[in-house]
Amino acid sequence: MTLIDTSAWIEFFRSRGDAVLKSRLADCLNAGEAAYTCPIRFELILGARPAEMDDLLTGLDLARRLPITPKHWDTAAALGSKLRSSGTSVPASDLLIAIVAHTEKIPLLAKDRHFPLIKSKLLPDLVLL
Repeated sequence: MTLIDTSAWIEFFRSRGDAVLKSRLADCLNAGEAAYTCPIRFELILGARPAEMDDLLTGLDLARRLPITPKHWDTAAALGSKLRSSGTSVPASDLLIAIVAHTEKIPLLAKDRHFPLIKSKLLPDLVLL
């Protein structure tokens, strides 16, 4: 299983998106190994143009939706607070997504600068693809 971040989905659907990332995401979908969380789905649907919606929903239908538990929320809040007190802040949704990947021990496929920062400052064993 691989958690696919919003940034990777967006890259996947771009006509000139990163070929390596697109291939990796396609492999995950074809193998039934792609996953997402509700915040990822929310961000994608919110940002999609009407002409993109069918392809987006088809892609999401091929992936597994991972639940976010109260423990994920609590851990993300605590670590986000710790990160902010050190002078660094990241979007709450990115922190929550990283916590889900970390807690569930699955790699995260993303093209977002916040995840390497989260890894270096808080979660050194987070697996980023």
